Amino acid sequence: MSDYRSQSRGGGRGQEYSNDDDPPMSRLFIICNKAHTEEDFREAFSPFGEIEDIWVVKDKHTQENKGIAYVKFSRTSDAAKAQEMMNGKTIGKTDRTLKVLVAANRNQGSNKSENEQEKYLRLFIVIPKTATEEDIRDEFAQWGEVESVTIVKEKNNGNPKGFGYVRFTKFYYAAIAFENCSAKYKAVFAEPKGSTRTQRDQYGRTADDNAMFGPGRGGNYNGSGSSAGGFNNDWNTSVNNDMSAFLRMQNVPVPQPTCLEVTASNCVNQDQLWRLFDIIPGLDYCQIMREHGPRTNEAVVVYDNPEAAIYAKDKLHGLEYPMGERIIVKVSGMSSSRMDTSFIDKRTKKDSICNVPLPPAQPLASPDAPVAQRLFIVLTANLPHSILKNIFSCWKGLIDVYLLPNKNCGYVKYSESDSAQKAIHVLNGAEICGTKIKVMEAEERSGSDGDDGGRKRLRRN
Repeated sequence: MSDYRSQSRGGGRGQEYSNDDDPPMSRLFIICNKAHTEEDFREAFSPFGEIEDIWVVKDKHTQENKGIAYVKFSRTSDAAKAQEMMNGKTIGKTDRTLKVLVAANRNQGSNKSENEQEKYLRLFIVIPKTATEEDIRDEFAQWGEVESVTIVKEKNNGNPKGFGYVRFTKFYYAAIAFENCSAKYKAVFAEPKGSTRTQRDQYGRTADDNAMFGPGRGGNYNGSGSSAGGFNNDWNTSVNNDMSAFLRMQNVPVPQPTCLEVTASNCVNQDQLWRLFDIIPGLDYCQIMREHGPRTNEAVVVYDNPEAAIYAKDKLHGLEYPMGERIIVKVSGMSSSRMDTSFIDKRTKKDSICNVPLPPAQPLASPDAPVAQRLFIVLTANLPHSILKNIFSCWKGLIDVYLLPNKNCGYVKYSESDSAQKAIHVLNGAEICGTKIKVMEAEERSGSDGDDGGRKRLRRN
């Protein structure tokens, strides 16, 4: 392993990196199979350039591989080429594809911009005030395809400030330009637009200014030291930051309930946790991330659809596993347990939550439409109303679907008898999010509205 002493980039660039981040963007974060070894990574990644270090992350108690690895190159461009070529590829004797990202900078912290990937494409440069955008484009086009050039100008008179940005179409092109352009440009990788680090500090400088000209009197612009002890304590933070970037790259938006945060007993290992959440179909990712105290671990669980994630939360939150130890499950980025799931009603992809083929969604009937046929449904476990409505709306004329209070049974009302019969034929005995369902014609009961004897329905969120 390389040590963690802070080093300056050199060449007047001014930005500080640990050895692990020198040069910048030269360390790759890899989601892999737990069976992958250091030898597998060395064999697969060494053709792209000189490898300084490989770290396969292991559980400190069991020494079991966590399915996460880092590969550190000596050159940014080598890392860029490896990231481009190896993402989605298989290595070794396993058939699981790799997810390869650029690792987070140690000094970066956990606050990242939504368009974080942009930082791999843009260079911040010092330029003569007489230079035009065409001049800069011509100069940097020799390193790769330039997407845009921006010269920063004064707001009051429009005069150039003497610095700007070059945005490339690929990370590899930006890396080659960073390594080979003239020292007069003092090129550094720019922070993403909207990043909190692009805000001006108390000396009126931005993070890019500090990287270019050195920090103000208050020290390093990110406000954090880079001593050896600090980095030893930051391994978990670094892994968590890289995992957050991975989830964003997988297009898992925080408001969408597809990603769950799980707190479980440290007696539960990685394999047991995966098997538990794999009960609900659609599991895409499950990983214990860090210790959350002397007795518990934190994990990230990702499903490929919101319906499955909601069902997993409802079914597994509070479960005692092992006996006497409760599992806490919450939706990532949402503090309220009563979430808005109305967007699910608009989804048309239902094959991922039901084990039988379903037709496309059909128009709903008016809530006041006459009931032509009522169905009685029985479930082996409770399901959210949004999922049930999503399923039964595959047949035209759905009026309503609901469960009885504190029961795993309820009713479905259609305005067309033919639709009700089709729902029975397709769904009776099927599984929805791993829950078996029985669907049958309901016995007619007397009641004020002809509905289930006038009993109260389950309140919907």
